[in-house]
Amino acid sequence: MLSTLGGPRVQWLADIWRTVQVVSATTVRYKPFHKQLSKPGFAEFFRRLLENALREFTAPVLAGVSVPLGMFRDIVIHDGSSFSIKEGLADCWPGRFTKFSPAAVELHVTMSLLEDNAHAITLTPDSESERAHRPAPEALVGRLFLGDRGFEDKRFFFDVDRAGGSFIVRGMKSSRPTIVAAFDDTGRPIKRLLQQRLSWDVLPKHAVDLDIEWEISASVVLRSRLVVLYKKDKRNRNMFIYLHNNLGRDVFAADKVGQLYRLRWQVELFFKECKSHANLHAFDTEKDEIVEGLIWASLLCAVLKRGLTHAAEQWVGVPLSTSRAASSAKHYLDPILRALCDSTPLGRILEESLSFLGLHARRAHPDRDRRTGRLAAGLLHVAA
Repeated sequence: MLSTLGGPRVQWLADIWRTVQVVSATTVRYKPFHKQLSKPGFAEFFRRLLENALREFTAPVLAGVSVPLGMFRDIVIHDGSSFSIKEGLADCWPGRFTKFSPAAVELHVTMSLLEDNAHAITLTPDSESERAHRPAPEALVGRLFLGDRGFEDKRFFFDVDRAGGSFIVRGMKSSRPTIVAAFDDTGRPIKRLLQQRLSWDVLPKHAVDLDIEWEISASVVLRSRLVVLYKKDKRNRNMFIYLHNNLGRDVFAADKVGQLYRLRWQVELFFKECKSHANLHAFDTEKDEIVEGLIWASLLCAVLKRGLTHAAEQWVGVPLSTSRAASSAKHYLDPILRALCDSTPLGRILEESLSFLGLHARRAHPDRDRRTGRLAAGLLHVAA
């Protein structure tokens, strides 16, 4: 299963069936093979394997070198990604957009940036709310949480701050808190914005750093910080990006908040690896158990590839690209899987696989990473 899903794109269960026969060196008829995958135990087996993998691959890959980043125990990113499946599964996996995608699934992924891998993954129908699967405030103590605009929630902000966590979450254009303090990029107060409701109409055409107040209930008011970034869209129209946060202005300037928020893109790269290099997509089946099992197996494949890549970084002492490693898994993952099937000692094979990654999966532009990439925010590779 992992050998097939870890290679080039496959569309049919028969591709997995053929690999099973090659690896096991036995003849397996398709019907009993399909019958085994249709059992509930198939999905449960791979879900448990994935849970074990998420617990195992917890070694730090990145570390904060600057004083501000060093104050966080971790940088936690949470987001969701959905894709359509066969329409006949709409009763089990209803989608949000019933006209175009009657059946769809949503992956809710919590990622550790410093470990550069997923920490928790939940699978639900696409119709379920994303917010219900984000980390609990008490799990973010001493950590920085990064979230997209779907996670703008003043009660969540209040609870995270009270628990001792930090957050940067993109806000929605429709947000209307009250501005109680405003500063330009030089730190000078902007008095005309005081006590106004936040809107694009009142904001100046440059970045501003605001203190805002939101009423949560009759007796609870949230006071937090909002960094507003100004830019032109593709049609040369004015637009603003809201970044809710509770970071100290004296330590994290407005541009630093924006730089940290861009690290949220790392979870999107994880999703891309899953879909492009681990065959996370809709297979041609309407069997609920098979769909779920293949999703867990694809995710396990992606997590396993990242774990091996990070092990190779430690082995060779050179920063590696998880994307390059994911696309070349046939050359290092298959020998390991075959050795496991044959009960062959793994020592030499692991050394060869890790050495292959150290040679062929090196990051293409390490200097650019330090200037404008994810390391620009004050991170470094532990293995470097």
